[in-house]
Amino acid sequence: MSTRTGKRTAVIGGGMAGSAAAKKLIASGREVVIYESADGLGGRARSWHRPEIEPNVGINLMYVSFYSLMTELISEYGLESELQKLSSNIYISDKGKAIALSPDSVFSPLTYKHVSLRDRLAFLSTTIKQVRNKSQIDFFDPIKSAPLDDGLSAAQWGYQQLGRRGFDFMLRPQVEGFWNFASEDVSAVHAKGLLAWMGGSGFYVFRNGMQIIAEKNAEGAELRLAHEVTDVQMAGTGLRVTAAREGGDPVTETFDELVLATPAPIAAKLTAALPPEVVGDDARRFMESQRYEPALSVSYLVDVGTLPSEAHIVAGGPGDQPLRNMITYPRKVRDEQGRLVDKLLVFAYPGRANTKRLLGLPQAEQFAAVAPWLKTLWSDFSGRAEPFQIAERPYGFPIPAPGRYRQAVQVMEQQGAPVVLAGDYFNSPTTEAALLSGFRAAEALTQTD
Repeated sequence: MSTRTGKRTAVIGGGMAGSAAAKKLIASGREVVIYESADGLGGRARSWHRPEIEPNVGINLMYVSFYSLMTELISEYGLESELQKLSSNIYISDKGKAIALSPDSVFSPLTYKHVSLRDRLAFLSTTIKQVRNKSQIDFFDPIKSAPLDDGLSAAQWGYQQLGRRGFDFMLRPQVEGFWNFASEDVSAVHAKGLLAWMGGSGFYVFRNGMQIIAEKNAEGAELRLAHEVTDVQMAGTGLRVTAAREGGDPVTETFDELVLATPAPIAAKLTAALPPEVVGDDARRFMESQRYEPALSVSYLVDVGTLPSEAHIVAGGPGDQPLRNMITYPRKVRDEQGRLVDKLLVFAYPGRANTKRLLGLPQAEQFAAVAPWLKTLWSDFSGRAEPFQIAERPYGFPIPAPGRYRQAVQVMEQQGAPVVLAGDYFNSPTTEAALLSGFRAAEALTQTD
């Protein structure tokens, strides 16, 4: 049972990091207010819903069985029945010809025909080495990852382990198929962690969306939904937060403490007026230097049989592909007579250049541009792609560049009241990393209680 501290804490950002911080701060006895610019919690983990399909949820992010913090929360909140296991089928495409490469079978790489036997054996050897070293490689914790962050990019390290085609058609697709950044831009630690942890893992989605974790974590906090924070200033020994409501006057409140759980560029803008003794130079440089790849999810309904069901189809090869991946989920859709018809809901994710070009355009143009690219991943696709739903994420994936893990640890060690930062940009763009950063941000505020 918590004891009230009398401290009032603002959490800016109601995603996975912000809600995790709120959970710990509420338990410490603080009065917590969460500001969220959207109309619901969850951030990038929030799913959309459409009544035309059953189940009616649009899947956004996956839960993987080695996510220890999320596993604990699922158990705490009794959400096991919410989980829906996914197939781990991965197909890697070379100019539309797709071949399966299963992370669950040691034999799958041996029969994978996009690369030479020498590359296949090198991939297996490299994977085994990383699995043996997995206790030192943490996909979510920069404290463990930092000693391995030697300045090499994933591409530089990968080309040392495999031939160029081996890396481009075995490891690169797995790095870039789940995230939209280039292997040349991210630390080798990210690729090592992928090899160490992904094999044999179970992949799941939440039947009604992963945002339920954020909603549960935030219970006990006051919510300011659809409130976009526009200004943070010192007010004596406290902090004055101003937020804009759609169609309403700005709202200003004063707090003792603040957790900034927004994308790094937004956090940098909001803290610009704060003195260096509140937000230090290292933290400011860390926020200002963080780069992101935006995300664009364009989904269609297609007939069953035109694409494999429950599959993750990824572009292989170097460079920026027109379409980097697509994921298929079975759904039932009501036809004009009200009958339920089996369909596939296909999420298509354009490559980096196409994503940046298409962001913000009318949805009709986005649907029309992406549909022809489905064949670049699956050349036998002959069905009609019926436009369904689009989701845009301007701050889709924080890029874990070489050296970022060491910088993250430096900033974490300096965190303390009255202002702390939280977000997946401290390690990797995963919900588990976001949860960990939120918990640690709360600990940094409470350590002097």
